[in-house]
Amino acid sequence: MPATSRRGRRPADHGDTELSIRRAALRRFADSGFDATRLRDIAADAGVDVALISYRFGSKLGLWKAVVERLGANMLHQLAASAASKTAPPGEALAACMKALIDINCDNESIPRFFLRDAGGDPERSQWAFDHMSRPVLGHFLPFVRRAHDAGDVSAPIPELFFLTFVYGAAVSAARRDRIVAFVPALADEDAFRQSLYTSLIAPHVRTIRHG
Repeated sequence: MPATSRRGRRPADHGDTELSIRRAALRRFADSGFDATRLRDIAADAGVDVALISYRFGSKLGLWKAVVERLGANMLHQLAASAASKTAPPGEALAACMKALIDINCDNESIPRFFLRDAGGDPERSQWAFDHMSRPVLGHFLPFVRRAHDAGDVSAPIPELFFLTFVYGAAVSAARRDRIVAFVPALADEDAFRQSLYTSLIAPHVRTIRHG
């Protein structure tokens, strides 16, 4: 479904049961990958009969696609809700969106692990993830990136590449947090970890304070 037509609105869940199934599926897919995940394990985690998953989603692929669709819609909702004022300087507005994306990855580390593990393998799944998550999220961000670039608040010569690099860096950092903390124990603190991502991934590249 085209997420851009529902920007800022959270789609209604069809009951707590489907929500529980999708959450359990996200964790299993993130931990084990699509091929190694079994519907019976998802059903056990969600506390439902495996036949219910087949009835609601049709197949493991149908459930995977439903997880991607909902992640994309929820991410757009969170990004829209966190947007800076329309009167904010371009760099400040972009930085607010970038911080929100870092927070989304840190709030639920299954999200970046899910996409880093599975979204780029099988061609059908890769295309589905692009159409229902990557494209809508990029569509939300790119106007902010281009306005900041045109205003001189982003120095990268190719703003789209700058942003894609940021997205990947934020996802990898959140997904591999345990390894980062092993090298920098102080980042075991949640606030310190997020602040380190803000200062490392945003501050050097986006101007948020104007002088003169």
